[in-house]
Amino acid sequence: MRKVTWLRRLGLVSAAVALGLATAPVAAHADGYDTPRSATVDGAGSTYAAGKAAAEQRARAAVLAVGHDCTPGQYSTLLIYMSPGGGTWVFRSTHQAMCVD
Repeated sequence: MRKVTWLRRLGLVSAAVALGLATAPVAAHADGYDTPRSATVDGAGSTYAAGKAAAEQRARAAVLAVGHDCTPGQYSTLLIYMSPGGGTWVFRSTHQAMCVD
């Protein structure tokens, strides 16, 4: 009898998890943030931090230019050039966010 109760409990938990996974995408877009936007831009600065920040700020601005209200999103930023003396740092940043259309 104990084994049947354990299997029943496992079945109920599995059903609840499956229902949660099935409704999660619907719930994520119920707030109106249903349009994916992305932009890739280059930015430069005289230091590592300044170059990276410039690229990420420009990428965010490009996303907001077409989507007026967007989630914070995610950044993927790569160093693409550093001058031999270290005086110029150039980054390429891609920003992805969900926006209200």
